[in-house]
Amino acid sequence: MGQSRRSVLQGALGAGAAGLLTGCAAPAPAARPRRMPKGTALGLRWLGVAGWELSFAGRSVLFDPYLSRMPYADEKGALDPALPLRLDPEAVEHVAEKGLTGVPELILISHGHFDHLADVPHLLSRPGWAGRRVRTLCDTTSRHLLAAMGTPADRMADVAAVHGGDHLQFDGYSVEVFRSLHSRQQDYTSFAPGTRDAVPARPRTLGDLVEGQTLAFQVSVEGGPSVLLTGTSNVAERELAGARPDVAVIGMSDHSAVHGYPDRLLAALGSPPVLLPCHHDDMVTPLGDSGIFRTASPDAVTALAQAAERRAPDGGTRVLTPRHLELLDITGSR
Repeated sequence: MGQSRRSVLQGALGAGAAGLLTGCAAPAPAARPRRMPKGTALGLRWLGVAGWELSFAGRSVLFDPYLSRMPYADEKGALDPALPLRLDPEAVEHVAEKGLTGVPELILISHGHFDHLADVPHLLSRPGWAGRRVRTLCDTTSRHLLAAMGTPADRMADVAAVHGGDHLQFDGYSVEVFRSLHSRQQDYTSFAPGTRDAVPARPRTLGDLVEGQTLAFQVSVEGGPSVLLTGTSNVAERELAGARPDVAVIGMSDHSAVHGYPDRLLAALGSPPVLLPCHHDDMVTPLGDSGIFRTASPDAVTALAQAAERRAPDGGTRVLTPRHLELLDITGSR
């Protein structure tokens, strides 16, 4: 699976963001560098698209684990909601069996679209996870969609609908929930909008998995760092007032229709020490040792680095380039 470990904290505060200041945008006042907590070790593994695994103290939390990487575009390359759902159970099993730290105790879902939610029912149905409690946090629409896709009743009992403003305590960590916004397409519309107030018919097409309410999550490990997880390229910055994550995972799919993104996001977060882009790969090339990293967009990484440079020109924020299924040792200790 091409997995490896590498420390990312060392030098994070002194290296600054990669990339150059571009255009004639005036640099913002330098943000005061913040230090990463030294304590519980935290690993982050990119699962492709917006998906991540957080691992600490031998435990695992998943965010938007989408692994099927099914076709999604029409002949012109545009998202096509009429395309059928073509889940890839073999690909899901391969990553679940060989690519994760272990059985997750919590799955976080940002919204109901296929590339965030579609594989969660399969994961929750895995015989290999039987007998282990796996909780899921999502909005009400996503909860109804999980039920419609055949998630077992015992797992559905552990699916909790949450809202922006919730701050939940777990054993050794907390999860804060923020209201967020979905990315906008170039014509200012959003893919597959809508909500579900009851369990619908079983979804058959990409468009049947509607957005619902988009959420962001901040996982704060006791004695360790906090990680903000976003699954889209948009921000309701006033909802993030006061959030100061040590690590921010930032959606970097097309955001040309969204004003000031990601600069507004970084300003709201106070320039975290470490930034990780996501949702910038091609979404279809299979995971594994096939050189999938080459399908990720270097422009997305550069755009995030340039925003970090504008926000903190004197350094203090480091932008990392994640590789699929590689475990990043965020705290630099094991």
